Amino acid sequence: MRENTHNDSTRLIYTIAGRVAAVAAVFAVILSILMIANYLQTQSVDPLNSTALETLMEQLKDNPNDTALKEQIRALDLLARKAYFTHLWQVRTGRVLLFCFAAILVIALKYRSSLVPRLPDLSEGADPETAWENRFMARKQVIIGGTALFVLAAVLGILSEKNMTGSSPGAVAGEEAQEAVSAVAEEPGAVLPGFEEIRAQWPSFRGPEGRAVAYSTEAATSWDVESGENILWKSAVPLSGFSSPVIWDDRLFLSGADRATREVYCFNAHSGDLLWTGDASDVPGTPEDMPAPTGDTGYAAATMAADSQYVFAIFATGDLGCWTHEGAQVWAKNIGTPENHYGHSSSLICYEGLLFVQFDQNSGGRLIALDKATGEPVYDIAREVGISWASPILVNTGARAELILSSNPGVISYDPLTGKQLWRVDCMSGEVAPSPAYDNGMVFAVNDYAILAGIRIGDPAELVWETPDDLSEVSSPAANNGFLILPTSWGTVSCFNAETGERYWYHDFDEGFYSSPVFAGDMVYIAEMPGLVHIFKAAEEFELVNSCEMGERVVATPAFMHGRIYIRGVYNLFCIGTE
Repeated sequence: MRENTHNDSTRLIYTIAGRVAAVAAVFAVILSILMIANYLQTQSVDPLNSTALETLMEQLKDNPNDTALKEQIRALDLLARKAYFTHLWQVRTGRVLLFCFAAILVIALKYRSSLVPRLPDLSEGADPETAWENRFMARKQVIIGGTALFVLAAVLGILSEKNMTGSSPGAVAGEEAQEAVSAVAEEPGAVLPGFEEIRAQWPSFRGPEGRAVAYSTEAATSWDVESGENILWKSAVPLSGFSSPVIWDDRLFLSGADRATREVYCFNAHSGDLLWTGDASDVPGTPEDMPAPTGDTGYAAATMAADSQYVFAIFATGDLGCWTHEGAQVWAKNIGTPENHYGHSSSLICYEGLLFVQFDQNSGGRLIALDKATGEPVYDIAREVGISWASPILVNTGARAELILSSNPGVISYDPLTGKQLWRVDCMSGEVAPSPAYDNGMVFAVNDYAILAGIRIGDPAELVWETPDDLSEVSSPAANNGFLILPTSWGTVSCFNAETGERYWYHDFDEGFYSSPVFAGDMVYIAEMPGLVHIFKAAEEFELVNSCEMGERVVATPAFMHGRIYIRGVYNLFCIGTE
């Protein structure tokens, strides 16, 4: 009886293994056929080129000033890039699933085969020799055919991906289409601002391109909050936050939040009046269990981003939203609760219709590009990096635009329109907080217990100098006209030769810096944590011009526009100017 029970159990396992193998075989065959068909389709229809786009380009030649047509080209180009990345994901996912089903099939058959000797059936006579040979040959043919189909599908899947990634996805619409997109940006009031229009605004953390360089250089060098000297206005900010001001034309934007509420504020940059408040508390996907950022990060540490149409904000909950300049919410979503122990602080930046999020967490990094008008992902790239709090910069090198991110271990540059990696230099370590800086073809990255690195952009990029002294752990460096300024949280500020890494001077202030320095003309402005703003010359020798008390703690980075300075304290927003 026990032997019969054992045989019944073994037969059941034998049957299950056979059915698992059959199901895996069916899915493997279906996937193989789909991948072969996909390859044949991509051979006949290039997914990176659009005949509709070519038709629009021909129309543009006849109507070069047609703004609506240029915007249509831009929209179609963006759609093509989204389709490209979706198709690439499908190819990669299909290949992984094919290997998984093949592995399940082999394991199930192997296990089933191991049970055969335990299942002799003595009730039947021996098969004729020819019947055994026929079964053997049939099985052999099935195995050979299936293996050939699997190998063919796998090879064609690899070739499909190589064909797609071998072409620059940035050329989805071709160079002419990209020129048309740029042409839209050059027209006054156009939807897509170019670099020159961006430099006339203060659209992101540390200003245009994230470089901490004020192209509006008429800034006051003295003021007194207590007496009101050169204080044009002062406005209370409803909720606290460490995000810095961003400005587009006459609109200034800030975010504020606590555990229960997340808000966006729009102030009139000339009068200080609060024009509207945007609610970001009820976003689909908001976590029920709120993250618990530390007090020096909070729920609104990431600085917003703005362009000529929209303004964007992200919070420590992973809630991300878009509003018009008039306060209407366009879209809102949760991109995942950030997994870090201090809280999310990486700021946003946008360019050419895309919004970029550096999302480097404990579970791994991501670079996310979203369609600014819809919030739909254009690409979402996994990054083999550690956790970071740094923000991306987006610079015009003269030859191309580069989106540059700093983290552990790599300083990495991407093509902003496609997400394609342009270069990478592994030189960082630890939990990176300072954002990179850029000047004259050089990128500068730093982190405490790592190095200050000077990297020359190229293909490939090159680490040309490094120094291990007086490194920043929070405040970001700034570079302009050959000078590199690096503050620390314990109060030392150093000035380097950006080209060679030679340190011109260092100066010890009383406290320390979370705020980042900003160049305005030949001056550098930086706010010490207790609320003392120091102004010194960008020169080979230290020359302090002035130090001005704000009357409250300051950790945000000042914004410069309209010949004015905008400084966020822990309670108030200040506008400083001489007019």
